[in-house]
Amino acid sequence: MNNSALKFDAVIFDNDGTVLDAAPGILASANAAFAELGYPAMEMARFMPFLGPPLQDSFTQFAGMSAQEAERAIAIYRREYNAGNCFVLEVYDGMEALLRKLRAAGVKTAIASSKPTVFLEKILSGIGLRELFDAVCGVALNRLHGGKDDIIAEAARQCGVPLERCLMVGDRRFDVEGAHALGIPCVGVLYGYGSREELEAAGVDFLAETCEALEGICLKNTLTFPHNVLK
Repeated sequence: MNNSALKFDAVIFDNDGTVLDAAPGILASANAAFAELGYPAMEMARFMPFLGPPLQDSFTQFAGMSAQEAERAIAIYRREYNAGNCFVLEVYDGMEALLRKLRAAGVKTAIASSKPTVFLEKILSGIGLRELFDAVCGVALNRLHGGKDDIIAEAARQCGVPLERCLMVGDRRFDVEGAHALGIPCVGVLYGYGSREELEAAGVDFLAETCEALEGICLKNTLTFPHNVLK
């Protein structure tokens, strides 16, 4: 494909719920923290709102912990996650093929996640996907709060692509809000952890039900959210 036909020079992906279905490993790690701190275990059906925000926010706002309890919970969570739960995951169908097509077309690819960078690097290297990203941007282990916009901006910077030539892809409102804070359009994927209602309420620019539909937006400009078309 001729690069001049592409609308975007870089596609920046959220990780969990967008590239990888990491929910089982995250749930197991969170349940370990709940057990040690005397909170009841959660089942996946009730756990979905936990996925996406920074851990400090999830443990305080969703699980009802104090700030001090949340710090202890994060330490337990990370111990269990690093011990092996980080690899309890699946790559979404069609994602690896999409990444390879983007790179073959000369489009830069990056990760922008609220997960610690050290875990992102470990996971992506361990499952053989690290080579498919020009940049992998997360947060420092000691960062408890913060918006998604600065992570996205850092991913664009590492790719060497101006923000106006970037596209964000994510599954939660945090991805949409972070992208829009930078003036970047965002695709919401409906196969992830967020709902259509959440994404539309956040003002998402496009929606994609599958990685095939996502390819149409990233490479072919086949828009699935026509009342908010990019010019």
